[in-house]
Amino acid sequence: MIDPLERLLAIEEIRQLKMRYFRCMDMKDWTGLRSIFCADGEFDARASLSLDGAGEEAAAESNDWVYRGGDTIVDFVQAAIGTRRTVHHGHGHEVELLSPDMARGVIAMEDQIWQDDALFLHGCGHYHETYRRDPDGWRILTSRLSRLHIELG
Repeated sequence: MIDPLERLLAIEEIRQLKMRYFRCMDMKDWTGLRSIFCADGEFDARASLSLDGAGEEAAAESNDWVYRGGDTIVDFVQAAIGTRRTVHHGHGHEVELLSPDMARGVIAMEDQIWQDDALFLHGCGHYHETYRRDPDGWRILTSRLSRLHIELG
């Protein structure tokens, strides 16, 4: 059994971790973003541009958008948003501690991305994640984006 105080501290640390993820993306802090993922992390971005990962036009390209390794994940995010203005919001964190060093969670999200001063993408959905604590703290081990709504400009 995990001590209730330790459980609350771990959940708060994971919430802070995900909020840093959003801030680092929006501020284009690629070094900070890299510190958020485990070296052996995985990011499933297949639904980045559609509700099911199999939409029309550019969304169809997302069918093979699964990235493995912390460096690879950050390289993908950096290439995908580059210098575009972005706003990411996360809220309603549901975190379940599975052991002292493993957890899983679902985070509601909304994102907006502009290109050439025009709204390129506005979406809402969830991140489905697992987390692992290493000697430096909690990190995202796996992350999968799902969409409930998306508008492409």
